Amino acid sequence: MRLFISGGASGIGHSVVMTALSKGWHVGFSYHRNKDAAHRLLDTAATEFPRQLCRAYQLDVADSHAVESVGDCVLADFANVDAVICNTGMDVPGNLVSMVDEDWALVLNTNLSGAFYLIRYFLPSFIANKYGRIVTLSSLAKDGSSGQAAYAASKAGLVGLTRTTAKEYGRFGITANVVVPGLIDTAMIGSDAKGIAQFFTQHTPLGRLGAGSEVAEAILFLASKESSYVNGAAFNVTGGIDWVY
Repeated sequence: MRLFISGGASGIGHSVVMTALSKGWHVGFSYHRNKDAAHRLLDTAATEFPRQLCRAYQLDVADSHAVESVGDCVLADFANVDAVICNTGMDVPGNLVSMVDEDWALVLNTNLSGAFYLIRYFLPSFIANKYGRIVTLSSLAKDGSSGQAAYAASKAGLVGLTRTTAKEYGRFGITANVVVPGLIDTAMIGSDAKGIAQFFTQHTPLGRLGAGSEVAEAILFLASKESSYVNGAAFNVTGGIDWVY
């Protein structure tokens, strides 16, 4: 199995790359600015999984031409890709009334348009192969989250985009599903997010944050042949919580 994941150098993406390699998959991943993290991941992959092909690509997913260029490189390096995981995401928090156009556009272009560009690029090869797996990453914020208007809109949009893809291309042997993580314990949770972490720990029925490896296992199931009859699903990995304020 061969997969490409955007935003693979850190956080959930890093867990997906490492877990996929451990399962014997070949992996291509993109990163935006964190070149050092990408190279560290490549070094780890080469040491721990020398038989697996692992490649990194610098990519701004909000740039459709860059997506096409990198996509060409990925298909050239791997000959074929079985699954695409749209994982890149970012947020510019702030109240809606004070949000400037540039911040709104940045978040929507990265989180939503970026996934659209990736899906659009890889669909022709999936159609030709009569097989493909598409997984996008949404958030509990998709149902609304105070101070995150752009982020919430982008994550809600991903659900619509993914389910539309599932309906249009299921007949070609292509499935598209969206994973909805809760708060996941990664290096991205800084000291300024302690209040959020406490909220999730208190209100999540499991009483803890999620681990990147737990989300990775769900993603890779949806990216595998074993998920052949799962299509258009919103797959919660939240510990049982289903809302945010």
